[in-house]
Amino acid sequence: MEAVASLNVFQRLVRTWEEVHPYNAAQVVTLKSAVAPHDAQRAWYQVLESMGLGRVRVDSRQMKYEPLNGEATRYPLRVLPVDVDLSAHLSSELNRPFGDPDEPPFRPFLIADPNRSTFGVVYRHWVADSVSIRQVMQRWHDAMVNRPPADTQTGMVASGYWKLFGRGRGDLRIDRTVLALFRSHMRFRQVLKVQSARGENYAVRVILGSTAVVCAQKLRAYARRHDTTVGNLLLASLAEAAARYIPFQHRPNRRNVAVGNIVDLRPHAHQDVSDAFGLLLGFTHIVCRPTDLSDWRRLLRVVTLQNRASRSVVAQDSGAWMLAALTTQRLVAPERLYRFYRKELPLAAGLSNVNLGPDWPAEDHPLSAEEYLRVSPTGPMAPAVLSATTLGKQTKLALTYRIALLTDDQAHAILRSVSTRVMELAEGHSSNS
Repeated sequence: MEAVASLNVFQRLVRTWEEVHPYNAAQVVTLKSAVAPHDAQRAWYQVLESMGLGRVRVDSRQMKYEPLNGEATRYPLRVLPVDVDLSAHLSSELNRPFGDPDEPPFRPFLIADPNRSTFGVVYRHWVADSVSIRQVMQRWHDAMVNRPPADTQTGMVASGYWKLFGRGRGDLRIDRTVLALFRSHMRFRQVLKVQSARGENYAVRVILGSTAVVCAQKLRAYARRHDTTVGNLLLASLAEAAARYIPFQHRPNRRNVAVGNIVDLRPHAHQDVSDAFGLLLGFTHIVCRPTDLSDWRRLLRVVTLQNRASRSVVAQDSGAWMLAALTTQRLVAPERLYRFYRKELPLAAGLSNVNLGPDWPAEDHPLSAEEYLRVSPTGPMAPAVLSATTLGKQTKLALTYRIALLTDDQAHAILRSVSTRVMELAEGHSSNS
């Protein structure tokens, strides 16, 4: 893998968030067959070496990986007991900083089940997005089962957002981008803000759920009938749940609810970066009025139209927003960073939705790869983030939430509300309200 790359604007932004609290994420795979810990350990070292991954070093705005050169055993695979509470383990790891500068930004683990294998990695999100980590997970899986590695050459993303998304086809208009930022700012002035915590506690917790085994394909059918996407169904369901269960401040001039959506920007690039290793994510958001939230069909239509309007400009608008945030937050003390985002970008929740489609591990499902789970961080932007990962006929759900802003009951109610809504939609008997 190409060893040196420039930090893009999103990586620079996330690194400032890490100064306050870890911004870690996780991915987990369950196989139907058992893998011995020593085989998983050997395979992990093999993956790091073959992909050129190791310690990550940052010099100004440049980053590079240093191969471990025989020191990989200093950072072994963590083997967990079969009765481990996976959500508790993930919660702990999302809160645990990568404090050792010599430690690689990846922490592998394996649940020692004699009947099946559950293996995963917790990682610093600024070094890699979901697409990149799936490459790691695929190579790890293939090395564990002695399958020849995928015949692809992986290099780091060498270009920044400006070169990838901002020019090349004449589609960047500064005046339109500035106007879009202004309009977003004005819309957020009418959005409900989350109640502030008495003291700044940044810790998060993870809870897990899933939809019915046949739910995913039925959801796709429902989405086609209503001229929308499964992502929009999930986003509308999350907005509905957030409006009910997120504890808001109540102001006469703030009545709307905003929910964010994490977007893979790779398809929007001016060059092929489908296999590049790095972080290429953007954000959109939708704003719902009380009248939207009281009528499901109206809510789904509003979400669909807003997402369609932002689709062609999501990369440019995301880059501009990140640059504006990076510039503005320099005036904010670290201890006030989370309050700054809750005031200026009052999102009630966020969604990260991935359909694994025809690629790995779908090609090994259901004969070998049984389940795939992703867990996203909240960061300073939202009190809760829902990660939805579809493999075959089932969608795995993970909700990450700030424990200072949401109670456990509220978090479970949000996850339950989303699960209930999407399963009702799949079965075709959802109410309109």
